[in-house]
Amino acid sequence: MAVVAIDREGFIRSANATAEKFFGCNLSDTESVRITDLIPEFNVPALETSEGLDRLNSGGRSQGPGRHMRAMRTGGSEAFVDVQAARFSVRGEDFLTLFIQDVTAVVEAETAAQDLRLQITYNWRLNSLGEMASMVAHELNQPLSAVLNFLEAAQTLLNRPQIEPDKIRKFLASAAGQAERAADVIRRLRSLMSRDTGFHAEANLGEVVTEVMPILQINARELEADITVAIPQEACVRCDRVQIQQLIINLVRNALDAPVTGQKRRVLISSSPVEDGHRLLVEDNGPGVSDAVAARLFDPLASTKPGGMGLGLSICRTIVEAHGGAINHVPSTLGGAAFAFTLIERTADA
Repeated sequence: MAVVAIDREGFIRSANATAEKFFGCNLSDTESVRITDLIPEFNVPALETSEGLDRLNSGGRSQGPGRHMRAMRTGGSEAFVDVQAARFSVRGEDFLTLFIQDVTAVVEAETAAQDLRLQITYNWRLNSLGEMASMVAHELNQPLSAVLNFLEAAQTLLNRPQIEPDKIRKFLASAAGQAERAADVIRRLRSLMSRDTGFHAEANLGEVVTEVMPILQINARELEADITVAIPQEACVRCDRVQIQQLIINLVRNALDAPVTGQKRRVLISSSPVEDGHRLLVEDNGPGVSDAVAARLFDPLASTKPGGMGLGLSICRTIVEAHGGAINHVPSTLGGAAFAFTLIERTADA
């Protein structure tokens, strides 16, 4: 481990061989190098108090971004380090001993893992949409065929000797409505296919869910299932809109894909206020989940579907955790399976 001693002004007064090798320069025979020349974001004045020193030393990797500091090495290369400090005095002069650990490999591994998670999430989103493509094509065929029928009817009226403007306007309005219905399906699909890296913004939770309902209803109609949404109008949260929509789609599709029980499938999407946010619940009246399966529901590669990859709920958990929450399998008021997670409420002054 690299060890250096600095004075109150931040000048390096001594360093071990590991520190000199890591930074690539001689640090022992000079007092002209500041620690901020090597670690620019290191805040020397903040360590003058015991509270500041404790804050530095008590910080853990669990605190997330900002824990690791960037270090500059000879030649302009960068590294990532974790720093711990201890105060000592010699002949009435105060010093800090800094214990500097190179965590570059750890940061690079974490970055690579995050990139892989994003890539898996993106591919999973495309695969999920691919599974719905045939149903979407069927759904689009209906409004587009209706548009042609209404326009042909309007053209027929225009060819008559006695033109009836009111009827023509009615047919044109109906054609426009059906075209908007088709366009709405396409807009939802384009939104879900957008590759996103995690932009959180304020959103009305009801609107977030409503936007994907046309897509969910396609699957529901195929299965003759009912999907009910019960979300208060005032439910506003901070979230990545597309990722939460992706999450809702996966949970609802899981509910619709559950084994049949001889009764009409029902899915309920609801929310309720909790401290600092809103709890969202997706539940169904299917056969539920056994205790043995429930214990590994969110494990990668664990799937209850024949031929399933087992990535769905694992990615759902990744999305929820990226929003600072947790997703859990909970009892369903409908008698089947239910999944609950919490989103943070928007600030009052936003």
